[in-house]
Amino acid sequence: MRPAVRLTRRPDGGFRMEGVAATPIDGVPTASGFVVTGAGPWRLTWSAAERGWLLTSVETEPAEEVGRTTSVGLEPVLSPASVLLADGRLFRLAMIGASDPRVELGRWDVPGAYVVGRAAAGAWELETTAAGTALAPPPELWILACVEIGRLDGWY
Repeated sequence: MRPAVRLTRRPDGGFRMEGVAATPIDGVPTASGFVVTGAGPWRLTWSAAERGWLLTSVETEPAEEVGRTTSVGLEPVLSPASVLLADGRLFRLAMIGASDPRVELGRWDVPGAYVVGRAAAGAWELETTAAGTALAPPPELWILACVEIGRLDGWY
């Protein structure tokens, strides 16, 4: 696997991703979710009805949806989630393994992971697999996966 992204929790309750773009991407907390800086400009808002995050562009009015997550289970922590991009691609994000806990991001319709993440010193290290390198995940996929990892880890 290849090192890709480091996800850390910000002191203000947000998150930071390093390795997606030339500069870090931050999720800065707001009353309704997060403003994403360093990419976009996008906004993340929590949808209680969907039990997931909506990623929208703040450049268009009305806001255009870029992608979304939806939790599979009723519990907010450690339940698998779907990640749906605006182009129709559907991914699955889930905690895997009891003896070697990790989070894996893959497609719902094919086996294998594109990204594998492991907790490391209060953060998450996410690495792309060979399939993930070929996929070349867009920033919106990284953002949605990382905000869900933070939710699964109980950050917010």
